[in-house]
Amino acid sequence: MNKIFLVLLLLTTHLLSQNSSPTVSRLEDLIAEAMKNNPEIQASLAQVDVMRARVSQAGTLDDPELKFMQEGMPDFKFNEAMYSRIELMQMVPFPTKLGTQNDLAEIQKRSSQSDQLEKVNEVLAKLKSTYVELWFIQQNIAIAQENSRLMKQFLSIAQTKYTTGQVPQQDILKAQIEIAMIGNEQVSLRQKELSMKAMMMSLLNRDTKDTISIAVMPSEVSFAMNLDSVLSFALHNRPMIVKDSLMIDESKTMLSMVKQEYLPDFKFGIERMTEPMGSFTGWSVSAGITLPFAPWTLGKASARVDEADAAIIKSNASYTSTRNMVVSNIKDLYYKASGAKKQLDIYNLEILPQAKQSVQASLTAYQTGTTDFLMLIDAYRTLVNLSKEYFMTRMQFEQTVAELEREVGIQNLSNVK
Repeated sequence: MNKIFLVLLLLTTHLLSQNSSPTVSRLEDLIAEAMKNNPEIQASLAQVDVMRARVSQAGTLDDPELKFMQEGMPDFKFNEAMYSRIELMQMVPFPTKLGTQNDLAEIQKRSSQSDQLEKVNEVLAKLKSTYVELWFIQQNIAIAQENSRLMKQFLSIAQTKYTTGQVPQQDILKAQIEIAMIGNEQVSLRQKELSMKAMMMSLLNRDTKDTISIAVMPSEVSFAMNLDSVLSFALHNRPMIVKDSLMIDESKTMLSMVKQEYLPDFKFGIERMTEPMGSFTGWSVSAGITLPFAPWTLGKASARVDEADAAIIKSNASYTSTRNMVVSNIKDLYYKASGAKKQLDIYNLEILPQAKQSVQASLTAYQTGTTDFLMLIDAYRTLVNLSKEYFMTRMQFEQTVAELEREVGIQNLSNVK
């Protein structure tokens, strides 16, 4: 009997310890794997390459036009045409237009880079959140397994004592009910574990035949950072904010482009003409200019300027809205994480030690016959439930920190200075 209850006390001490199995899936390794293999991250990187390739195209001239004509052909007889013409034409925009187009493409490339960084933060936050939830489930599975083993031993003890008339049948029934409830819990936890692993496999783009092993978390919990420093870092580095600031630059560049529609473009050509049925052969050159200031086209250009002006106002408003949203979200998550950290400290320093003392006191009372088996089980169940609440709070804390990192735009908050 004493050996059984010694195991019970050892379990209560072990509830908050980490799994010592060498087969673990460490979060830092999974992050590196996701950075390399996650399809969404790969797609965002490819989009950056697409936009980078467009920059070199933006500042170049349009393709020239080569035109061949046979004039004055009787019944489509090419060799009897009166004239043969070969003409090469090139459209040349006003000198400032190509530079502006190149600036616009460069801004769009930088915007796609911000999208890529935002996607990385989004995927890693999801990975961290899923990982810590898997850890939480596996901790509960370990508790349920040990509970089942102990309850079966308690049942065996109760059955032995019942045969000698030392305990009522109620002790046996209580232990049997506890075992059945633990079995139900194990089924539910196993399903949740498989779901979390499937989600992680998707994020890592692993083969369906692969698996995820044990998740581990550091035993110490730290959250020591200044809110003002976090906000300052986010306002200068959050990819979403950077992108919205680039949208303002893009709108201003678009305004510059549409204003340049008031400037003419040029067209130059050179032509070689021959007279197959005669002796004439000669060259001709041509030059043309667009007339954007013609009265019947001015309305179109003016409307585009108005559109670009409105786009600037919209971009500025979106930028301000994004900043306000990020600041609000960071404050909310920061306060939640700080509160959860304080709760974890109270669990570690007060609640769980007192719950362990209660179990030890109940054990002593049971051994001396001053309390019954059910009271001991209730004290032990209270400790187990409080330990599960601790794990739940730890999971919520870690998930809040992961979301806070995403809002700030950094993979590790400890790097914020």
